[in-house]
Parts: sequence; structure tokens; C-alpha cells
Amino acid sequence: MMADWIRRALTVAGLEVYHVKNITDVGHMRQELVEAGGDKMIMAALAEGKTIQEIAQFYADSFYQDEERVNILPAHVFPWATNHIPEMITLVDHLLANGYAYETGGNVYFDVPQFAKYGGLSRNFGGNLLEGVRAEADPLKRDPRDFTLWKAAEPGRDVKWDSPWGEGFPGWHIECSAMAHKYLGERFDIHTGGVDNIFPHHEDEIAQSEGAFGDVHVNYWVHGQHLLADGAKMAKSSGNVFLLDDLVSRGIDPLSFRYLCMTVRYRHRMNFTFNSLKASEKALSNLRNRVWQWKNLPALPQLPPETEEWREKFWDAVNNDLDLPTGLALTWEMVRSELPPQSKLYLLLDFDRIFGLSLDQVPGSYAVPESVETALSERSELRAQVNYSTADSLRAELASSGYVVQDTAGDTRIRPKTPLEQQEERWDWVSSSREVESALDLPDLYDFSFILNAYNYVEDVRRCVAAMRECSRDYRAEIIVVDNGSTDDTAEWLEGYQEQDPDFRVVHCDHVIGDAAGKNIGLKLSRGRNIVILDASTEITGDVLGPIARQLSDETVGIFGPYGLTTDDMQHFHEEVEQGDADAMQAYCMSFRREAVQTVGLMHEGFRFYRNLDIDYCFQFKEKGYRVVADSSLPMVRHEHRQWTELEDAQRDELSRKNFGRFLRRWGNRPDLLISTGAQGFNTGFRH
Repeated sequence: MMADWIRRALTVAGLEVYHVKNITDVGHMRQELVEAGGDKMIMAALAEGKTIQEIAQFYADSFYQDEERVNILPAHVFPWATNHIPEMITLVDHLLANGYAYETGGNVYFDVPQFAKYGGLSRNFGGNLLEGVRAEADPLKRDPRDFTLWKAAEPGRDVKWDSPWGEGFPGWHIECSAMAHKYLGERFDIHTGGVDNIFPHHEDEIAQSEGAFGDVHVNYWVHGQHLLADGAKMAKSSGNVFLLDDLVSRGIDPLSFRYLCMTVRYRHRMNFTFNSLKASEKALSNLRNRVWQWKNLPALPQLPPETEEWREKFWDAVNNDLDLPTGLALTWEMVRSELPPQSKLYLLLDFDRIFGLSLDQVPGSYAVPESVETALSERSELRAQVNYSTADSLRAELASSGYVVQDTAGDTRIRPKTPLEQQEERWDWVSSSREVESALDLPDLYDFSFILNAYNYVEDVRRCVAAMRECSRDYRAEIIVVDNGSTDDTAEWLEGYQEQDPDFRVVHCDHVIGDAAGKNIGLKLSRGRNIVILDASTEITGDVLGPIARQLSDETVGIFGPYGLTTDDMQHFHEEVEQGDADAMQAYCMSFRREAVQTVGLMHEGFRFYRNLDIDYCFQFKEKGYRVVADSSLPMVRHEHRQWTELEDAQRDELSRKNFGRFLRRWGNRPDLLISTGAQGFNTGFRH
């Protein structure tokens, strides 16, 4: 979108823009692909039984569709890397002829020491440059900073092309230089990208192009900062990567995301949260409503001179390094000003030439069914008769039918509710544990609080909840279920159950907020003297609450449950404790006194995935002097843990590695917390 806003600003300024956006569809020499054992696209193609061309086309089509959804103007040309292999080979030939490259073993490398300007874009020089090199050690290189222009195909590789140096494939960087040269020439004005492209990708692109053609390659490099989600780097393994389809499924207009991106300058990091997204949706709806209200007003003979003053002020801000946040602030200041509505409409549509929110597409009126028109006319008559109570009843009926009625000075207007407006009426949502007020300092109301994190798998949730309620018939017990971004029928089932059980409470999260955050919501809301956290894969088959109450009456016991773990080195935890003290307890079932949470604290929300979170929380208890005690005779059955079994092996490995790293960074220097007497002096490095 940053590139789109730049293009729009240049076009508004009267400049002719030619926009090229390349599609990379061949394997790269990136370190992460080497570590993964192959090119991700090739691996995915093989796994799905598709050709590389088919899978590349699938993702390209999805990309085109998503660009259209957020109103990004299509580039004038979308060159594909695989269609430009001859141009890449020609460019490599130029570099060899100019003395900037060398060939060895079928590989061609750029000779970095020969290009004196290398490091100028990223400000990486000398030792910093060496530290920044992210390629694996390659004995064929003359200098570790050298990068691959052409790579010889290894035996068995399918994606390869003939070249003067043998069969192989292009390096990551040469593709962009070759396509840029073909469509934009030896020198062009603006090159965009993310900050993560600055080094080595764009640094290498400069070296290649200027080494081949002998002059400045690009006049201006513009880089956008990272997009975070819930304050963390987005990663599929963390569960905080969202597609536009995910937003649409939640009833959110993709243009709301475009609006959100305008609230932060492109040079600054942006933290995506569903709270901020919903705020942007409301702001966008507000702007659309203004356009809807103003579109049918009679035209003024002449707009007042202040109109042009507002326009100049806005474009001065936007043209100051693409300062869209200031532009938005000025927009709302203008909307709330004393300007006539006709001037405001003119300015909104003018500003939208860069915003790209399609405000000109907002209709002046909406077609509604005849029955709705009849009800609206009847309501107008009631208002004219000063029968406001009946008129309000009709308005409520229309609202329940999915319409918004707005009364203006001149008339009454109606429009359909947005999907988000309709969805918000179903139940309340939270976007983080911070939105939930803590009740931990309030007195106990129950003997027990059950806490369950629900991630889809409604049948598992139903089985677990039924077992909770059955085992607690002789006790005062509440059940708190956190609907952690479920996308199946879980939310609906939980709502239905809540209507039948006065001691059952469900909290809906508008996305997957993470395992620790979800459990923290349950902890903050709990009012039971003893807290029992269960996993949906666990089924209680008898009286567990009696044994739990007896064990937790011993104030030296912090955590009690059936699935105890022990370790000698913090690297390998084993489920070997059938009875007695343990080093940790698995969260299939873990219980503790509510009052202890005020001393121990809540769970560490860096653990978005459940793996190792239970161990981490046990160590929080142990640090405060509490014991962890196990009793494997508690009547429970563990069913398939689908949150784990339905992951791919690579995802399991990555999730486990990251969470274990978090745990070890916090507790790796605390062997004193282990029950083993032989734990002193162990190595805190971990194996994966």
C-alpha cells in the first residue's frame, strides 16, 4: 500500500507514472530455504500434487484478488521471473565481462570487493557488513560477502535452465535487476520495498545493476517498516498471521485495513490489533455515512474560499514525506468544521484520490425491500404526529431487521447495517486480556473455577464441559470458557449452553489471542477458591474435585494435577511422576489456589502456543516457594489432542523450539528450582 500511495500522490501531482511489480516464482538462495531443506514453493507443490506453475499461479491470483480488495491500483506490468531467464543470463554475462563477477564450479558470484560503493544503501561497511551476510559458508566464494548470481543445479533438481555455465537457476537478487532493466531501463526513479529488503537484497541489486551498466541504478529508495500483530512479529507458527479472508469472515471490510494502515506513517512500525482494526472500520463507516448524507444535497452556486484553503493544507501534509496520519487528522478536522456539507463532500472525494477508500462509490440512497419502505413511511407519519414512542418501536424493528435509520433536519434515511455492525450485536468480543477487568482481589463465590481455552473442535469442547459439570454436582463450581478465536460452531454452542447454566460464562475473542492470554482471561474472571485449568482433550471420569481440595489445603502445594513431569537438565521433561513432588505439571489438568495467583502473577503472554507454557507457569510457582505435586490416579482420560495432531511436523518443531527457548531464557539459570539433587551445573543450551 505504501507504493500505491506514492503512485497516487504522484498522479495527483500531474506526473505520468509507470509502475512495475515483479512476481518471483523461482527458488532463491535465502538462508531460511537452505535450512528448510528445499524451496518452500517446490515443497508445497510436491505435497499438493501440483506443478510449480500451477501453485505459483494460484498464489499470484490470490495476490491480485487481495490487491483489488484493498483498492491497490494494479501495476502496469507484472513480469514473472521464470519468463525472464534469458535477460538474467545476459545480465550475468555483462557482469563477468566488466570484471564484477567470477565463475567457479558452475556457479557465478558477484565479486563484492570490486564494487567500491557496496554497503552504501544499508550503511553496512567493514565488520558490520561481514556480520550482516546471511548466506551459508560456501568454499567456492573468494570473499564471504560475495553473493550468488547463478547457481549450479544440484542432482535431482527439477527447476533449472540451461546457461553458458551449465544447468542451474538464478540467484535471488539478479531477477529484480534483469526485470527492472527490461521494463524501466538502466536508471529509473523510485524503488520500493520493506526495510528487510535493504540488506542484502537491495544492496545487491544496486551492485549488480550499476556494475553491469556503469551508472546510478535508482534515484530514490523508499522502504516501509514492519507490520506487527498483537505487538509481535507475524509468524504462522505464532498464530498471529491473518489473511484478508480472515477479516472478511469476521465481517470486516478489507478497506478498513487500508484505513488502519494510513494511521501510521510508512517509516514507523505498525502494530495490528483487532481493536484498532474495528476502530478503523467505525471511522470508515462514519466517513461513508457522511458521503451518503451529503450526496443528495443541492449544489451550491460556488464553494466558499475556505474550501481551497483546506485542500491546500491537506495536500501540503500528504506531500511531506507521505504524511497520511496528518492528512487523516486534517480530514476529520474538516469534517467537523463549519464548512457547508457540499464543500465537505467535495474535499472528501478530493482527498480520497490518495486515500483510495472508494468514497465516490458510496450511493446517495440504498434500495430496500418494499416492506421496509412501508415501515419507514409509517414511522415518518408517526413522528409527524408526535407519536415518538411508537416511532421508536418501529425503528427498533428495522434495526433488528438489519437496517440503520438516520433522521436529518430534512428527511429520514435508511441503509443496511455493515456485516461488522450485525456481528457485534450477537455477543461482545475482546481483543486482548488487557480488556478484561480482574476480579482476583474480590472474595470467593465458588469452591472451584474451571477454565477452558476453546480453539474450534466443538465436539471436544462439548465433551469436556459436560464432564466438568457432571463432576461438580456436589460442589459450588463455575465454568469459564474462553472462545479463543474459534471459526467453527464452537462460539454458537457456547452461547447456547450459557443460556441454560447460570454458573457458566463464555468470553469471545475476536481472533486467536494466544494460549497464555486466553488463560489469563479465565484467571482474571475466576471467583472460585480453587482453580482447575483443563484442556479440551481431557475428560474427567470421576471425582477429581475432592482430591484437588484436599491437596490444595496444604499451603506448601502450589500446583496439583495428574500429569507430573520431571527433568534433570531442563532440556528433557519426562512424564514419570505418578505420585508426589514433580518439577512441572502438564496443562491437560492443573489446579491451584486462586489466592496464590496474586503472589505468583498471571501467565507469560509471549507463549501464544500452549507448548511449554504449563512448565513455565509451574516455575513461576516454584520460584515463590511452592511445590508441584502429582497424582496419576485422578480419574481422567486423555483423548486425541487435535490442537497438536492436526499441525504439520514442521510447525510442531518450530512451535516447540520457540516456546522452549522462551522457557529456557527465563529459567535456564535456575537449577535450584529442580527437585533433582544432581541438577547443579547443567548446560543451559537446548537441543532440538
